[in-house]
Amino acid sequence: MLIAAWLLLALLVFWGLGAYHRLTRLRAGIGSAWQQLEPALRTLASAGQQLAERGRGWLPAEGSALDGLMQTSADLLVAVQAVAARPHAAEPVVQLAVAHALHAAALQRVRSLLALVEHDEPDAERRTLLVSLQGAEQQRDFARQLFNQRVQGFNAAQAAWPTRALTGLFGFHDAGML
Repeated sequence: MLIAAWLLLALLVFWGLGAYHRLTRLRAGIGSAWQQLEPALRTLASAGQQLAERGRGWLPAEGSALDGLMQTSADLLVAVQAVAARPHAAEPVVQLAVAHALHAAALQRVRSLLALVEHDEPDAERRTLLVSLQGAEQQRDFARQLFNQRVQGFNAAQAAWPTRALTGLFGFHDAGML
């Protein structure tokens, strides 16, 4: 009877260590996916700032739209910096998602305005900037998909019983998706 109790205890300890290492490995996967997403988001924010700066000459009457793009680009960079410290923490990722949505809306507004100007006055510099912006968005989309897949895998592993019973003990919390 005593031997059975010791065997059961040893089994629980080894299972707990295995669960801990699995969650740690999955959380590290979120960090590596973030390392691919972060440069794409920084490039997107930088391209938004460049578009806002250069757009003053192309859209002189649209200062508020360009100011909005400049501000949301700066906010996006701040949010990216906050997530960089802890990419597996839900709160900064949620704030990044909000900053990203606001940036996308401001960017779309400026793009719409530029499309009207482009129709009247074709400009190679403007087209080059918009093409580079589109490339940054494609990189972001790919990296965001990978990041969200890793977050889903981590959150699913945490939610599985009996691992869920140990996540609080180990200090794991659900990760946020973009």
